[in-house]
Amino acid sequence: MKINRQILPLEKEISLSEDIDFSTMKFDQNFLRRITFCHVEARACQYHDVLRIIVNVKANVVAVSAYSLKDVNLPLKLHDELIFSDDENDESAFYEPDNLFVIDEYILGLILAAIPSKVVNKGEKLPSDGRGYRILSEEDFLKEKKGKTDPRWQKLDSVKMNDDDN
Repeated sequence: MKINRQILPLEKEISLSEDIDFSTMKFDQNFLRRITFCHVEARACQYHDVLRIIVNVKANVVAVSAYSLKDVNLPLKLHDELIFSDDENDESAFYEPDNLFVIDEYILGLILAAIPSKVVNKGEKLPSDGRGYRILSEEDFLKEKKGKTDPRWQKLDSVKMNDDDN
C-alpha cells in the first residue's frame, strides 16, 4: 500500500483500502509458512510534521503446529496505529524521509507480532512415547537424572586407593 504525503490534505482524514500480496515473501518455515490473504482498511491523517495511519487488517496465515509441525490456518484481525515522521530524531514515530513510501513492511510486522508463539491445531495433543524417544514431565526427568551417575565417572569406582599414609 503506497502512501503519498504530498497529496494528503492537512488535518483531514482520508480512507484507504487495499489487498496486499505477500505470496512471494520467504518466511521461517518453522514458524510461518505463508500469508494467503491480507486486506487493509486504513484511515490516514497528515498533520504538519506527522502522518497518523489507523489500520484494520484482516489476514489469513498458515502457521506451523508446535506439536505435529503440520499447517494450521490462522485467521487474524488486527487494529493498530502507525505514526510516521520525516524527522529522524522523533522517537515516537517511524522515520520515513520520503513523501512517497510503502507501508507493506509495517503491516507485515503487525501480522508477525500477532501470531502466537505456540500454535496448535484444534484437538491436537502432544505425541506419546515412540520408538527411540520418551516423553517425560520435568519432575520425572529431574528425578531420573538425580538417580543416575555420570557414566564418565564409573571407571573411577573400580580404582583402588592404597592407604600408604598409615
